Amino acid sequence: MSVSALIEAKQAWASAYVGLSQEEINSRVRGFTVMVRAIAESGFLTPETFAERMDLEPAQAAELFAGLDAFGMQFDDAGNIVGAALTALETPHKVRVVGKQLYAWCALDTLFIPGLLGDTADIESRCPSSGDAVRLTVSSEEVETAEPSSTWLSVFLPGASSRQLGPASPT
Repeated sequence: MSVSALIEAKQAWASAYVGLSQEEINSRVRGFTVMVRAIAESGFLTPETFAERMDLEPAQAAELFAGLDAFGMQFDDAGNIVGAALTALETPHKVRVVGKQLYAWCALDTLFIPGLLGDTADIESRCPSSGDAVRLTVSSEEVETAEPSSTWLSVFLPGASSRQLGPASPT
């Protein structure tokens, strides 16, 4: 992927934060981290636990939960979050972390979840092209091991056609 394509990707993802103060951005990141950690701990996050961990009034947390469906969060029938990049619901991307078998929504999520949890994870997924197993050990700092060693990850850029990107390149 070219440097310009990476810059374009960063701009596309950053657009979700346009107009927010740094405090609002930090609060969103903290809230997402609380969600992922709760799912790792217990498989779900209640609005009450979220309110407690975020120092919110219960009504504020309930209101926030009501709007999170639009951001793709997964909920159970009781209104608890059961998926926020990390989930107990089976997907093709296995994440063994904090002594539990969990799953990630996508391959890219497996790379940042260990950092949010401050732990090392064993990842197993399948190459969508060949069907071969791909195994990683990812710490909170880096990818420690990769099998096969030639493993790489491609990312679809929001709003970009694959024709716009051109061939992959190490620069």
